[in-house]
Amino acid sequence: MARIPESAIEEVRARADIVQVIGRYVTLKRAGRQWTGLCPFHDEKTPSFSVSEEKQVFYCFGCQEGGNVLSFLMKHNGLGFPEAVSLLAQDLGIKLPTTGGDDDGRTVRLQRVNDAALAFFRGALRDSGGRGARAHLEQRGVPSDLIERFQLGFAPARWDALIEHMQGADQPLRAATDLGLIKQRETGEGFYDAFRGRVIFPIIDPGGRVIAFGGRALSDDGPKYINSPESPLYRKSRVLFGLPQALDAIRERKRAIVVEGYFDVIALHRAGLGEAVAPCGTALTAEHAHRLRRYAGEVVLLFDGDAAGERAARRSLPLLLAEGLRVRASFLPPGEDPDSIVRSGGPAALAAHVEGAVWLLDHLIEQALKRGVESPTGAADAAQELAPFLGALRDPVERAAYTRKLSSYLELPTEALVRVVADLDTAPRAGSSRAEESETPRSRVAPLRIDPLLRTLLASVLAWPDTARHLDGLDGDSIGEQIHRELLAAVSDAARAHGQAAVSHLLSPENETLSEELRMLVGRLAALETPDGEQAAERAVVDCVARLRERSLDSKIRQVRSRLAACSDTAESTELLEQQQRYMAQRRELRASIAVP
Repeated sequence: MARIPESAIEEVRARADIVQVIGRYVTLKRAGRQWTGLCPFHDEKTPSFSVSEEKQVFYCFGCQEGGNVLSFLMKHNGLGFPEAVSLLAQDLGIKLPTTGGDDDGRTVRLQRVNDAALAFFRGALRDSGGRGARAHLEQRGVPSDLIERFQLGFAPARWDALIEHMQGADQPLRAATDLGLIKQRETGEGFYDAFRGRVIFPIIDPGGRVIAFGGRALSDDGPKYINSPESPLYRKSRVLFGLPQALDAIRERKRAIVVEGYFDVIALHRAGLGEAVAPCGTALTAEHAHRLRRYAGEVVLLFDGDAAGERAARRSLPLLLAEGLRVRASFLPPGEDPDSIVRSGGPAALAAHVEGAVWLLDHLIEQALKRGVESPTGAADAAQELAPFLGALRDPVERAAYTRKLSSYLELPTEALVRVVADLDTAPRAGSSRAEESETPRSRVAPLRIDPLLRTLLASVLAWPDTARHLDGLDGDSIGEQIHRELLAAVSDAARAHGQAAVSHLLSPENETLSEELRMLVGRLAALETPDGEQAAERAVVDCVARLRERSLDSKIRQVRSRLAACSDTAESTELLEQQQRYMAQRRELRASIAVP
């Protein structure tokens, strides 16, 4: 894949106005030198979300989310870093150069072809030739507002309808072939339409780009559903149908409902359950689970009640548990799907199935117990069957609780079940970042309190990076906790190396050297009010450095005095006295440079 040069990323970041960008998603009000609003990442009634126009960063004092404008777009829209850069560059009218790949504008050409295809399919649904497709949607109870919301379309039952449109719109047929919209004839020359006689479901990424299509046949000829093949724009293991339309509802209700098909998603939206999404022609993957974890803490699986639905739920559970998600499941009656339930029983009937969903791990434990655990062999089989799910639990307390519960049911020593889980080592981590693997999840990190002197010092340096030159007098002994020493080093290095871009560098999504705790602390510091003007900031930094050093010297003097009181060796006492005099001389020098009450 082509790489975006660092210089281009910096240009995008520098030209973006974080207040303007975040203001599209959050109602912001000025409060002094900051802008505040209700945090979009957690439920709150009193604004704790702060945006600094001066520093071009955001921070929430409630959930500790923080970062720069690219971090916000990634978190809010579920984008990867390159996607966020590209989306922001497009808004700013910046043409991104690429290096290290063979893109040469290919992605842009492919995107234009998809856009042209979407315009054609949507127009075809509205035209007279789309009467049958409109009747099919009406029969299935899809209202016009959801047709528009999901941008549904129609592919005429012709071999060359899309080809003619592409040629008229001056779009390259080779690019359309790469996207699977048209296919090359196996015999002779020429192309033919891949989607024919089908209702079209555009697959859209969280950034609003159409990246692929799904098609449902209106006749019994050929497969019922076909989907676009994978392309430079589309990786089905990462994409969830309906996610852009579901984001607001997912955040509001703190859950996502995962169903199996396109019409299932639309049926849940009809029932007022707008948090529904579906994989695109594939089973749920670890990357899907990782993406869902960005938005919600709970997933409800709404699957068919047959053996296939049970297998799908069983396969999905460890992937979701490994991301720290709570997982419930509802299995529909045989022969029913969300669409048929809404049509026969109305929205309330479907809502009842969702609200009645059971905790999936408890359900699987019950199913295993029903198969019999009376014999030692049966108990061992059940332990082996369920151990992968226990191993996938990220919360150690929850894992311990389920382990005790299952060991009681199986009449096994808890230690034996723990050993089975440890031996399997089945907790999947695909799709998790290196930082997530090595650090405690943010939701479980206790608030970290910063010493007031250190807080003022570092906040001032982040606001006025040139003041970092005064940090040379500080050593590790002046700072108490190890994480605060690491914080001081990170802020000092960033201020000296990146100047006014220090905060942006530290909170940048591509900065993998900063732990989650440190990133949280930097975000908190960057959101603080600081001395007004560089001279005032410099005075604050010099004063804080001196006071931290003085406090460290006071502590050393107390330690030496304590050792002196207990010392009986003359030589050692002499050495301790000299050490005490050195510390006291250093303290006198410091007191001469600061005003001491």
